[in-house]
Amino acid sequence: MSGIYVHIPYCRQKCIYCDFYSTASRQSRTAYIAALEQEAIQRKDYLLTPVRTMYFGGGTPTVLTRTEMEEIYNRLSSVFDLSNCMETTIEANPENLSGEYLSFLRRLGFNRLSIGIQSFNPDDLIALNRRHSCQQATESVRMAKEQGFDNISIDLMFNLPGMNMEKWKGNLDRALQLDVEHISCYSLTREEETMLDKMIKAGKTSLPNDEECIRQFNAADEILTKNGYRHYEISNYCKVGKESIHNSSYWQQIDYIGLGASAHSFNKTSRQWNPSSIEQYINNINTGAETEKEILSDKEKYNEYIMLSLRTEKGIDITHIKKHFPQFLSHYEKQLEKVSDMMSDRWILSNRIAVELML
Repeated sequence: MSGIYVHIPYCRQKCIYCDFYSTASRQSRTAYIAALEQEAIQRKDYLLTPVRTMYFGGGTPTVLTRTEMEEIYNRLSSVFDLSNCMETTIEANPENLSGEYLSFLRRLGFNRLSIGIQSFNPDDLIALNRRHSCQQATESVRMAKEQGFDNISIDLMFNLPGMNMEKWKGNLDRALQLDVEHISCYSLTREEETMLDKMIKAGKTSLPNDEECIRQFNAADEILTKNGYRHYEISNYCKVGKESIHNSSYWQQIDYIGLGASAHSFNKTSRQWNPSSIEQYINNINTGAETEKEILSDKEKYNEYIMLSLRTEKGIDITHIKKHFPQFLSHYEKQLEKVSDMMSDRWILSNRIAVELML
């Protein structure tokens, strides 16, 4: 089984922390959609197994009009066989959603919704340069349920400027009241050249210290698991049977194709990616230029397996190493002894453990 990722790089405005490729400009949208459809045709044979998941990310895919969204979705449906597709997700922001638009998405074929709420605190939303209000966040979930979505995920952020334990627990409590199927909890991180990075350098804001960040991480784990959510990946919690199948494919190294500017593809032997520029992407598709590509060595495959597996509750499967990386088994077993005392804190120390186990 395999997956399709579709990158929609358009947003109403840029959040201060975002380092994903996106733009607030509406220019080139028609040409971009045409290129996206053409890329699907050009690369239709990349996936050798049936499509299990499709994921529209960004950017903010729901800034597209119904006509634009329908055109892309129908073209992909005509190029790829989606008859075995179990999960079709679209990312959204609360301010872009209405009952009418949500109804349209359900009719089109989307059965999973990922809403970027980030916080229910008005001060946090202003600090992050988010456009929606707390009321819109709550209302977007209510409307989605009314329109038949029974697989809703929301994003929350901790480690925000000025965030303390009381504020973070308040966000978690509000999330629990919404009774959604999936909650992603991400630590706000400082990425180079983002607006957040520039603000910190200028002394205009700061993030909580590492100890407070860890306390907030642990609070999410305790509160959400106590309320019936399974901590199946380092940043993700779900009710029974509501894991993100598409994102789990990344962590399990299942084949996927990425369509659109900056999108990556993976087929177990190589990884390739499109340029992080709408103009260059359109030009490459129109001229038939090759995408950037790297052939993965056995060492790189092993290292990726270690790194990705440690993000999940299942962890590393030694039978997988014996089958696919027998040449590295002795290294793994030797290093495993060194990190055995860290395992009780694996969620926090997964990066340190990965460094020890990798080649």
